[in-house]
Amino acid sequence: MTSTSLSPRHTANEEWLASYSSGTLTPAKSLLIDCQMAIAPAIAAKINVFDEIGGAFIESAKGEDLSNDFLSRLSSALPDSDMPAHDPSATARDQSRASGWIPSPLQKFLETSEIDLKWKKSGPGVERAPLLGEDGERLYLLKAKQGLKLPVHTHRGQEWTLILQGGYNVNGENYGVGDLHCEDENCVHQPIIDAHGEDCISLVVDEGALVFKNPIYKIIQPLLGV
Repeated sequence: MTSTSLSPRHTANEEWLASYSSGTLTPAKSLLIDCQMAIAPAIAAKINVFDEIGGAFIESAKGEDLSNDFLSRLSSALPDSDMPAHDPSATARDQSRASGWIPSPLQKFLETSEIDLKWKKSGPGVERAPLLGEDGERLYLLKAKQGLKLPVHTHRGQEWTLILQGGYNVNGENYGVGDLHCEDENCVHQPIIDAHGEDCISLVVDEGALVFKNPIYKIIQPLLGV
């Protein structure tokens, strides 16, 4: 995995990135952002903007209500930082310490938590490795065979999916390594794993069980663990 060559098209929206920058994002979601920055340092540069916005706001705050376009206007007015808070070269160096598809923040999390990956079958062509469950969220790794069509589903709450290996298409949009795909209960979708290359491995955070449209999957859902 060559982190310096990746420039993902998909990440969390500005509200969530601002929450990450301010330290108010949940640990599981923060880990996904950390991993995305390690895979694609361009994301670190985007986070810098929110770090600078936070600093500028603290310095100039007078207790007044913010306009709806405050973040956009302040972002465009900020100069390029000579000393970014999140150093892209540092994330690239960190990434080089991890092997294969595992980004260094995830590797550190696994080591600190003393977690040995245990893959469990979670449907035809799908395996799941649970990592963490707290704050109403579940953190896990998901592996799907290339060319597989996952069942049509939606979610109870939000689901964030960071692609670590391979890729998929959903609703006509392609997602590849380094892309962070965010969905919620308002979206019905069916990811189709890329038929070429490698199996798709993703780091996932969700707030509740999947909601399948096929009644057969609803019946066997407790056995799938999703």
